[in-house]
Amino acid sequence: MYNEIKKLLHNHYMNEALEKLTEFASSTDNWQIKSEIENLRTTYGYMIQYAAQGVNDPDRKELYNQLFRNAFAINDRTELQHKLEANNTYLSRKYIANRNYPMHSYSEICMILEGIHDETGIASMLDGEERKTKMKDILKRHQTVIDELFNKIWLPTSWSNEEYQEAMAIADSPLIPDSDKALMASAVCLSMTYLLDPNKFRFLIHLYMNCPNPLISQRALVGLVLGMHINSDAMEYSYPNLFNELELLKDKPYFYSDLYTVILQIILSLDTEDIDKKMRDEIIPSIMKSSNMTEPIKDISDINLEDLTEFNPQWKDSIEKIKDQIKELDMLRQEGADTNMCTFSQLKKYPFFYEPSHWFYIFGENTPEIYEMQIDSQNSYASFIETLRNATDMCNSDKFSLCLTFKTMPSLPVDALSSGLSAQNQILKEQEGTDSAINRRRMESRHFIQDLYRFCKLWGTKNDRNDIFSGDIEVWDNEQILSLLKEDGKIKPLADYLFAKGHTYDTLLLYKDITIDDPTNVEAFQKMGYGHILNENYKMAIKPLETANILAPGDEWTLKNLALCYRKEGDNSKALEFLKEAEAVNPDSINICNQIGQIYIMHEKYDEALKYMFKVEYLTKGRTSAQRAIAWCYFMTGRNDEAISMYAKITEKADAKAEDWMNMGHVYTVKGDIPSGISFYKRAKEMTNGETSFYTMFSDDSDMLKSKGVQEDIIYMIPDMVS
Repeated sequence: MYNEIKKLLHNHYMNEALEKLTEFASSTDNWQIKSEIENLRTTYGYMIQYAAQGVNDPDRKELYNQLFRNAFAINDRTELQHKLEANNTYLSRKYIANRNYPMHSYSEICMILEGIHDETGIASMLDGEERKTKMKDILKRHQTVIDELFNKIWLPTSWSNEEYQEAMAIADSPLIPDSDKALMASAVCLSMTYLLDPNKFRFLIHLYMNCPNPLISQRALVGLVLGMHINSDAMEYSYPNLFNELELLKDKPYFYSDLYTVILQIILSLDTEDIDKKMRDEIIPSIMKSSNMTEPIKDISDINLEDLTEFNPQWKDSIEKIKDQIKELDMLRQEGADTNMCTFSQLKKYPFFYEPSHWFYIFGENTPEIYEMQIDSQNSYASFIETLRNATDMCNSDKFSLCLTFKTMPSLPVDALSSGLSAQNQILKEQEGTDSAINRRRMESRHFIQDLYRFCKLWGTKNDRNDIFSGDIEVWDNEQILSLLKEDGKIKPLADYLFAKGHTYDTLLLYKDITIDDPTNVEAFQKMGYGHILNENYKMAIKPLETANILAPGDEWTLKNLALCYRKEGDNSKALEFLKEAEAVNPDSINICNQIGQIYIMHEKYDEALKYMFKVEYLTKGRTSAQRAIAWCYFMTGRNDEAISMYAKITEKADAKAEDWMNMGHVYTVKGDIPSGISFYKRAKEMTNGETSFYTMFSDDSDMLKSKGVQEDIIYMIPDMVS
């Protein structure tokens, strides 16, 4: 019914839409939604009544638009309400539990957290075991409160103005740590993947604008981007003025840079599944088969390429392949791709990860589980935890995974890993400049997107998950996001990045937009054409390619691809025209010469074709495909002895095909030497998959043999002679 109501609203069948909306909400327990719908119906009833009486109301249009927006928003809320009342997911159970036994208010949570801050200060002045005991108690109570705060925010319900102000008080409190505020940003982000709430949207704007710590600001920005994209209909129809509030963000000097970074990292997240599959299916099995790799691989960073030494020359190819694969993944990692998903996905089974909020904790000793390891006198975890906290190559949930693994398996060599991580951290710091402000923001947004990806893919049961990464996550298609990127001139870099990552079809509209703004941009027209070619839409590719050819005449790439499109469209004459132009630019191009020769063969201009195929044979030092074309041209022009000579060269090669022996048989048959022809036909039959294949091949050439003067009765009998 949800989609039916949307359709009615889009068609402005308002009365019917409101009737359906009443029916849709009737089976829910939400009295507020029902009341709002009834108010809409009453308001619309008066509007119709006054309009029918001819009353001139200057505010009627705006009132109608507001009513339309409210109806659209209530339809979204009603659809979500049905899901929340289904009691078949973690979130719906939390919703029902909160309705029956309400959680603390935001103002109460704020007071508790500020009180915990004061207690922590007092505890820090204690000594020895008393201090440790007190801190354990404080951290456990703190964890209980922030878990409740996370779940309360995550519930996809709309904040009242009072709740919004109370949440703002938490965000602005100097006594509440940034890690708690970052968790709030994460929860709001998750909440808005279900429902766009204007107050939560404004809350994220506030966090980005007023929290200098990238831990908070970058999570807020990711939430804004995902909220805008996933709720694009709601942004357009329910809250069209909400987009204007983003104007505040433009006051930040690094906003556009941060936004572009977030978009690129969401694009990179789309590669995670392929990287994960490559790790599982190719790299790890290859490494485990290598005789000198006796221990299971823990991480790409654990592999020293110099250690992959082959002891047997027969292993060389497989070892080199492993090296190449690891280097490829390392390049992806440096680009920002998530190469750790495979390694850590199996380490998310600990009870710590049962609680959804824990997937978004900031790694550190203020978490009870990590604090206990920090103060463990039997195991020297403290330096390892500090090293891990400074690691820039792992998202927070993966850091927790690694720590919990050492906690459950204390015999693992923690000192060795700590030393390796320290060295890697130093290398990354030197390579990437992770201390710089811009790189710190880039790192935090990347880590949050990776944590979010793991949560969407791994947490809870399948029913519990709202996997935004398996659906329509193409944020670059969102008009509002594109309008922001366009303001900073980021459309072309984005299009080029998508193009380089293989999303060629998705770049078509971007490049079209670029050509509208800059009708002389040759590269954009070329890439539009190429995108259509990859999608086998050759007719659509012709226009942008011809435009590129007008703007930059004589470009070999453009000319060759125009020829390709015209050939695919069946216009060989036009294709030949462009190939001739390309030949003038690069007369020794094997590809161009080969295509021209093939077109001449198709048009039975064999003498012209021979010139080009001889050139291809010369340039390729005897390529078999060129020799086949030459032999065929000889045959079709009656130069049978020369055809036989060329086919003899071909049939001596390892890549000779059944068709080559068949054609040799044809030449002898046309010459009247039936016995020799039969001997070659038999060789052709031996190379086919059976009699049917041979008969089909021979039958396809029967008209050609007739045209060459071979008697029909001979043609009919040859297959039997071959048997």
